[in-house]
Amino acid sequence: MPFQSDCAFAAPGLLRGFVVLEGQPDRHWHVGLYANGRFLGATLADRESDAEGLGYHHHGFHFSLNPAALDDRDVLRLEVLNTSHVIAEGRLSDLRHDAPQTLMVPGTLDYGYGLTISGTIENGVTELPAYEIVAMEGEDIVGRCRITRWQHIGNPQDPLGKAAAFDLHIDPRLADGRFHRLHLETSTGAVLAGSPVDIIAWPSALHQGLVTAPGCTPAEARRGDLMLDRLLGSSMPLAAYAGLYPEISVVEAVRPEGLIGADGSWHRLANTGWVLCHHQDIRPLPGFETRLQGVDLASARAVFCDLAVEQSDGMIWPLLFSAFDWERLLEQGHAALCFALPEAALNAPGTGEAASLIDLLLRWLSPDGTVPDYGKLWHLPHPGGVVGEGALQASAEARMRTLQTALHRPGLLLATTRISASARKGAIFPALHLQRPIAERAVSVIVPTRNQGKLLKAAVGGLIEANPGFDLDVIVVDNGSDSPESLEVLNELEDRGIRILEYSDGFNFSLINNLAVEHARHAQLCFMNNDVAFPQPGVLTELCSRLACPSVGAAGPLMLRASDIIQHGGVVLGPWHGAVHAFEDRMAGDPGYAELLRVASEPAAVTGALLLTRRTLFEDMGGFDTHRFAVNFNDVDYCLRLRHAGYRVVFTPHAMIRHFESVSRGREIGTPADHRRQREIACLRTAWRAPILNDPQYHPLFSVDSLPYRALALDHRDPAPRRAGLRGHADQPNWA
Repeated sequence: MPFQSDCAFAAPGLLRGFVVLEGQPDRHWHVGLYANGRFLGATLADRESDAEGLGYHHHGFHFSLNPAALDDRDVLRLEVLNTSHVIAEGRLSDLRHDAPQTLMVPGTLDYGYGLTISGTIENGVTELPAYEIVAMEGEDIVGRCRITRWQHIGNPQDPLGKAAAFDLHIDPRLADGRFHRLHLETSTGAVLAGSPVDIIAWPSALHQGLVTAPGCTPAEARRGDLMLDRLLGSSMPLAAYAGLYPEISVVEAVRPEGLIGADGSWHRLANTGWVLCHHQDIRPLPGFETRLQGVDLASARAVFCDLAVEQSDGMIWPLLFSAFDWERLLEQGHAALCFALPEAALNAPGTGEAASLIDLLLRWLSPDGTVPDYGKLWHLPHPGGVVGEGALQASAEARMRTLQTALHRPGLLLATTRISASARKGAIFPALHLQRPIAERAVSVIVPTRNQGKLLKAAVGGLIEANPGFDLDVIVVDNGSDSPESLEVLNELEDRGIRILEYSDGFNFSLINNLAVEHARHAQLCFMNNDVAFPQPGVLTELCSRLACPSVGAAGPLMLRASDIIQHGGVVLGPWHGAVHAFEDRMAGDPGYAELLRVASEPAAVTGALLLTRRTLFEDMGGFDTHRFAVNFNDVDYCLRLRHAGYRVVFTPHAMIRHFESVSRGREIGTPADHRRQREIACLRTAWRAPILNDPQYHPLFSVDSLPYRALALDHRDPAPRRAGLRGHADQPNWA
């Protein structure tokens, strides 16, 4: 029986086609792409097909290519793998010759609710396009945005699976409860695939009508809030920050009442006994003392705030900080730009000789080298001052030097701590790398697996090869592998000294790991997925260096997808009322929001795809929760329990791995596994309601209906002063 197939360039970098075998319409085939005989990649032909007129559905495929990396003389060949069928073969110039001349930009548009439309551009772009995305209603422009992020699409292992993505915010005047048909196109005039889009949004006054109506009970109000969460968009672009604080535009520089070292100034805060300390380039906002109401000044050690940054074009964008982050402060000095202290701190023993603003802050917070008490640190989630972006860039190198000098103060860090600096053109913050001395180079590594023998072999082999000098106790827990290839790999690993444990019941990630811990030989535990790779050495060295600090309970690395799009940059609580990975919209090398991807920091949690912790701590915490979080969010729950107990969770971009994300489990949307995930996120919301609504490690002015750090909330979720550290209810699970 012959194949039916065809392909063509839909755009300069997008090759689309379909393939189906007559007589076997339910079978999907893998298509391979070769250039000059060299294999470039493969994809499954299971997409919506352009051949529906022939009676075939969901047999389409596409490849996103980099046009700059190909020459018109290159010979491309597409073939159905493991068969002799060639879909197309010829010079790139010939294949492009027949491409349809269209102004349609391939990609996707996604509209859920409210005033935000998201989408992707899939025409083989290798850099974010310079053009804008424009939304029009008739002849009126009702929204426009730049393409500012990346998104992985397709197979998790596909290095070509990346697309440029955008989030477009619609004019709030369209929130009138009526349907609006919007046409989306690029500023160059090309129409986006999926356009037009019908939207509907309601004004915020609807909240008053539903939730504060006469006779509305608290239970009815909560149900109304939940309904509105689904109906209303609640985000606006970061550029709208200045509109929330009109006083930013009229702030003038004032004469300081005193100087701090070579780069700082201070002003008294009226009737408080406190002073505002700030970098000499910052213009403090008036009225800071009024925002201190609600802070327990009698017991507080320091109060931190945000900053408004003025760009060269006059635009204002926000530097929003977590309540407090010791690890980030040591490597970036972010919180030392503007903060408040008791006036007595200026001349307290050990602080009077401070050589800089950061030196004063570190001497006051940690006079004996211990991690400060988070319960005595407060954060005002509002701007404390205005600073020019150019001024921050100009002073970054000097602040790097003063931070390094401050860290070398005897007693702050162990004498054998290594400190290295990383310079970046245009940076607004210093970027240091602290490497604490490692006391123990022995780690028990637990790897659950089911089939996927090739991935498992590469993951375990990569782990051992990338971490020389470690005593690795690798425990592979087989959860019912039945493929011959996987069984052979398990035998090979066992011959190499890897311990293989059998777990034949259903997939319960938490229980599998808890049981394996009982067989661990070392005091340090590393939980690892079978779908990771180690392109760089020294991952365990970096993680063990973080865990060497007694106050750190868990540590995890930066994770990339096959396409170099970031898969994990720490876990953020809040977006979509759950837990999500930060920076999934950025490429490797991106500094991240407020340059968070250049230094270690303390997020809400790190992922269990590669997580280092102590065995005694894991057992004291009760292990992973096998009942509420059998598969999903067990890592988040564990990290939150650590933080609740007073330990810090550290994410470090100084160690990097690749994560292909749940290859063993496969796609779950619409399956019983997806229903299980919905149950588990409901459990997370119940168990950790307070931090999900306002986690001290995430700013309450960030939107909860967009990707982390991408948009502002229409209404400040919690404008009151907040204390650092995690508080609230924390159940300990029973040890399995």
